[in-house]
Amino acid sequence: MVKLRLARMGNRKRPFYRVVAAEEANRRDGRFIEILGTYDPLRQPAVVEIQSEAVLKWLSQGAQPTDTVRRILSQSGVWAHWQASKAGGAELSEMTGRVSGTLQSGRSDRPSKKTVAKIAEETAKQAEEAAAAATAAEEASKAAAEAATEEAPADETAS
Repeated sequence: MVKLRLARMGNRKRPFYRVVAAEEANRRDGRFIEILGTYDPLRQPAVVEIQSEAVLKWLSQGAQPTDTVRRILSQSGVWAHWQASKAGGAELSEMTGRVSGTLQSGRSDRPSKKTVAKIAEETAKQAEEAAAAATAAEEASKAAAEAATEEAPADETAS
């Protein structure tokens, strides 16, 4: 079975991928049938270049994309065109040439564990200070109420 998948290129810790059509039995970076495009995840946003005609040809011949390649194809618009052509709403030959684009990450930046711990510590500290201020204000109001009740009878007797 032919798979559309990524083949890793580039140096150590500097990945660059080719989108290839390869036999399922072959190794990830081993023998492939055809190069269908490229994917560079290190650029911000990630850059994708797909040869749409070749991808649609392989899909029509029964090639199965991996999950990652399917996501890349859907974000570049080739997968939607393939689905429409399967449903009879579009012709395969309508999408020609090379599709270039960028991929936006679906996830937002997450803070590190250290930052999360620091924020939690600061909020706990602020909560303690707010509770201490509330108890101090409550004690002050009680003291003021007691002082007012002691002064009130003394004022009535003086009149």
